[in-house]
Amino acid sequence: MSPKSRGRPPGRGRSRRSASGRRPTGRVQVAGAVWGEEVTDCWFDEPLPGDRRSWAVPTGHGTYRGLDVEQLDPDDEDERTFLLEAQHPDMEGPLEQYEEITGPDGEPINPRLHVLMHGIVANQLLADDPPETWQTVQHLACLGYDWHNVMHLIMGPVSAAVYHTLADKGPFDRADYVRRLAELPGDWPPPEELNLR
Repeated sequence: MSPKSRGRPPGRGRSRRSASGRRPTGRVQVAGAVWGEEVTDCWFDEPLPGDRRSWAVPTGHGTYRGLDVEQLDPDDEDERTFLLEAQHPDMEGPLEQYEEITGPDGEPINPRLHVLMHGIVANQLLADDPPETWQTVQHLACLGYDWHNVMHLIMGPVSAAVYHTLADKGPFDRADYVRRLAELPGDWPPPEELNLR
């Protein structure tokens, strides 16, 4: 995600649907993706209101790349990364092959960097550092945004902070990051519009 893409939802807010085409209730479904001869069949619970941990990494069920995701520990960084990858079945092949993909707006997406950005948001939530990240998650959830859109909204300020820190070769500008969080949702479509897609 580049600073240029801040404020726009990836895929303009694709909603996840089950193989039957119906939107599942109470869970984020990522079942039925087929890669080679392996079938990914996993889903994740919706985060619980007020529970930072479930917003950092929602509880998973089923299997992804042959592993039972319920047995994975979100407190282990490698297993947490695997759980975040499992929430992106459309990126499984490119993740394994270290390939870029093209986003819906024609912009290249590095799947590993994308999952890394999810990981940064998850780490901030698990550590409650900065606490403004959790406050922003709660604000966006109250507006009606789902887990994936909330994470992508927050990834905008994260990617801007990383970019500016590297480009300016300076320290992390916490005040600028907190200001960017406070500006969310910015020009993203409202949640009711995203849910129709």
